[in-house]
Amino acid sequence: MSQTMLPQPVSTNSYCKRLYGSVTTANVLPEARNKSTMDKLLEQELIGKVLWEEKSLPQDAESIMDTIVLDTNFTTTTLSKIHYHTSRPGEKKVKGGPIFNPTGCGAGGVWQLDKRNVQPKLLANTKTNKKSKTRKAQKTRPRAQTSMVAAALTDTEVEKSDSSFTSPETDKSFGAKGYDNKNPNKKRPRASATMEGKWTWLFNAVQAAMHAMYAKSFPNPSAAFPFCPMDVIIGLPKRIWSSQFSNTPVPDDTNAQKPDIILVDCSLRNLSLRWCNIITCIEHTESELNSTIPLYWGSTTKGYLLMREQPWRRFILVLTIACNKLRLHYFDRSGLIISRPVSILTNSVRLLEVLNTLTLVHTNTLGYDPTMHMCDPTCMGTHLNLRENAKGWIEGPDKAHLSIMSVLWRSQGFFSHGTICYRVQTLDGLKYALKDCWVAEDRRNHEVTVLRMVEGIPNVVKLVADWDVLYDGEPDCTYRIRASHGVRSSGFIRRFHRRLLLTPCGEPLLTYSSKHELLRAFHDFVKGESQYLAHDLMLGRHILHGDLSPNNFIIHDGQGYFIDFDHAGIIAEGTNSFPSEGTGTRPYMSIRLLWEDVANEKKNGTVEHKASDDLESLFYIFVEFATTFDGPRGMMKDENRRPMWVENFENTGSDLWMAKQAYVLSPPIDKSLMDRTTPFFTSFSQIIQDWRHLILAAASDPSKTLTGVKHAALASLLEKWVSQLPPDAPAEIMVPVTSLSRLGHPPDDDVQSSAGPRRSMRIQQRV
Repeated sequence: MSQTMLPQPVSTNSYCKRLYGSVTTANVLPEARNKSTMDKLLEQELIGKVLWEEKSLPQDAESIMDTIVLDTNFTTTTLSKIHYHTSRPGEKKVKGGPIFNPTGCGAGGVWQLDKRNVQPKLLANTKTNKKSKTRKAQKTRPRAQTSMVAAALTDTEVEKSDSSFTSPETDKSFGAKGYDNKNPNKKRPRASATMEGKWTWLFNAVQAAMHAMYAKSFPNPSAAFPFCPMDVIIGLPKRIWSSQFSNTPVPDDTNAQKPDIILVDCSLRNLSLRWCNIITCIEHTESELNSTIPLYWGSTTKGYLLMREQPWRRFILVLTIACNKLRLHYFDRSGLIISRPVSILTNSVRLLEVLNTLTLVHTNTLGYDPTMHMCDPTCMGTHLNLRENAKGWIEGPDKAHLSIMSVLWRSQGFFSHGTICYRVQTLDGLKYALKDCWVAEDRRNHEVTVLRMVEGIPNVVKLVADWDVLYDGEPDCTYRIRASHGVRSSGFIRRFHRRLLLTPCGEPLLTYSSKHELLRAFHDFVKGESQYLAHDLMLGRHILHGDLSPNNFIIHDGQGYFIDFDHAGIIAEGTNSFPSEGTGTRPYMSIRLLWEDVANEKKNGTVEHKASDDLESLFYIFVEFATTFDGPRGMMKDENRRPMWVENFENTGSDLWMAKQAYVLSPPIDKSLMDRTTPFFTSFSQIIQDWRHLILAAASDPSKTLTGVKHAALASLLEKWVSQLPPDAPAEIMVPVTSLSRLGHPPDDDVQSSAGPRRSMRIQQRV
């Protein structure tokens, strides 16, 4: 093949920008993070990705808030006609005071928070309450709909008669204070909770009135409701505001966050909620918003958690009210846009328009992807033309619905690819893996090109189809929302929404059912299913994977396969490496690459990535499994044990190469790595030592060529141990996973969302 026929290498981002950190969960296990650590990790991801409109946007340019929230003909008079409703047990609802008091002229006025002492109340109701409300709804006449709507919404907060509750002197929220790292579940002062409850009551009073008004003109747009409506508006409201997490964190295995006010689907009100259920949240503080106050980091962290738990959304919206100034925080895979501030006192109608948009518009306007759907418990099993036990559907290349059977894997990063992999089936039962990702414009077709170049190589996944995801008939792209004003953050990368259909559909490497299956998988990565060397054959096709990590392999029918060629390098004719500004997942990168990275950091130079760097990455992954897990499928007895290379990376940073060198290039008699294996993987200790000796011998090559470990040498070593490894005891073997991933969808009676699966790996495998 001539050099002119080869696609040219595509440069990647720098090490520091792309490889810092564990927000992207470099290791296979999501980990708990305290606030200070999370702030540091997010700070790195936010560099060059944040656009503050009030600082960077021309005054005549359209704000992100104006793009999403359309102007209406509402006035402050409209607001003054919206009233609270009160009641006593056994009594009818009685109209209370107005929510807003205009100043008499202009758009200004004062929001009237209810004077009662409101405390957060769980959305979930008892079976008795549900039956009672059902009977009551059946008897309610149409003319009482407005009162019924108000009752349904305002009942989410409850009045307390405790005389110690007086109107709080401050409206500073928990989001403004941050949370106690040592006591993340500790409740904050009750007065603060009261303030959030009062604002929630006001928001639901607004929705009750607007819902009843909108029902009269639905579904036709009007000057009051100019947006694309939700599918159905009749009956009770479809969404509801709640402050139930204002003093206790949203359940999550890695981060304790307490959103002041959340918006959720009413159909989920009787379920335990998690981040995957939350549509948006509002944070409130008396301080001015800037990048140093806790509200900024708190709202950003909550935006990250929403994106992480709902990666199928095109974007996420979070709102802040800081010093009575409303801002919309728009998160997508290219960055964060913070809208110009709008005073909720002098431009009070704008808050009404924002609330209407969040509660009444079609889900597409809130960032949900119209080309797919993840079921929640209320709609599970109700969709026609899906496979049994499907968790949702997603459009295939021919627009037909593929059944989503489980979630195989999803990235933990804030921006970047936003990759999620589904196990899907056709109506005929054919199984595939579907990769959904947001790809940089200059790499839009890179992975497809690589997969076509390696097609037919054993133990490499095969590309079945690829396509752009369309929105409004055009390829979906993160620049769409920014096109209105043309201003971008300094680190903005235009990303396109892409999908790839792949076969076979395997399970993450972490799902190994025995030691022998895991060792066999590593043997497959090097040698393949025949006498040919899988990794070496890719090199013969001018391809180096370049990003070997635990997440970039699968096991299918007991065999290991290479996946994820986003950062694969295309090698020019006549060479055996490719130049890169930074490829690999840092904890698993070779010593040479790490050292050259440090040497080149100030020069902005490139690093030559070689085949031996990939093979050395395999060693670090193998060692991590043997020193971390206590049984099949990543079982861990000590939940506080951390993968050694990830821990070393976080402790040493750019000096990780020195920490690795101390272990790997120590004298041949050194047994430090052997001694770190868990009891379950004791039989791997000698394999680790033999493999280390190969790396040591290559590094000590007197010819000084430093070519690294050869494919044949490593294949021979692994083949020897595959035949010599003692068989696993029956009690140590688990039935191989065939249809459900432990990263997949939780049981139907577990916490769910229109968004779906819980992400905990650590808890599911706890002993």
